[in-house]
Amino acid sequence: MKQPEIIFENYYLAVLHKPAGLMVEDDGFGNPSVQQWMLQYLQKKYPDHKTYYIGFPHRLDRVTEGLLLIAKTKAALTSLGQQFESRSVRKLYHALVGQSPRHTSGVMRHYLKKDVKQKKAIISQKSKEGFSLCELKYEAVATDLSNCKLLKIELLTGRYHQIRAQLAFEKNPIVGDKFYGSAIDTGNEKIALAATELLFHHPKTNEPMVFELEWKKVFSVFLRNYCR
Repeated sequence: MKQPEIIFENYYLAVLHKPAGLMVEDDGFGNPSVQQWMLQYLQKKYPDHKTYYIGFPHRLDRVTEGLLLIAKTKAALTSLGQQFESRSVRKLYHALVGQSPRHTSGVMRHYLKKDVKQKKAIISQKSKEGFSLCELKYEAVATDLSNCKLLKIELLTGRYHQIRAQLAFEKNPIVGDKFYGSAIDTGNEKIALAATELLFHHPKTNEPMVFELEWKKVFSVFLRNYCR
């Protein structure tokens, strides 16, 4: 499995490129996680420290790769958590799907409920008891791909498996996401969904911070094998 890559780090925070197949937090069963990897990284880099703080103001699904923000102090986690709660953080994703949506751009608005037993998101077109509003903006990006379409997505809410479930509900599952109906089996724990842009404010200085990943590099395996 690929290891995370540190893109930026200072006293307060770190920004990682998380690979697909790696969960963010420990699951209690010993499976590899970013939390585990980050602790080992900090122990090696700062061997004289007695304690290490690792906080997650947001998450990425195990099968999703991309930009992950980590707080290295409790104060930083509080500040970043407030930014996510107030929706002042801008999170952008790219996804490869089998066909273009009905409109080239727009807002998908549904209601979502997490099925704990199946570990799956259930989508409803109408409001129901136990369901929460989920919204995302999307835009079909022009490319020379013939078998797949590229979507740029901005999360307006942060629900469980939201992007995957909403696109599948619209009969346009993400390439490789068999769990939500994709006909393409990549044979590994990786789907064509990546967190490619992240904008937030530094928890100490309030300086705007922007990080980006190149979607062509992130999706190189999919472009080579499934989306020519």
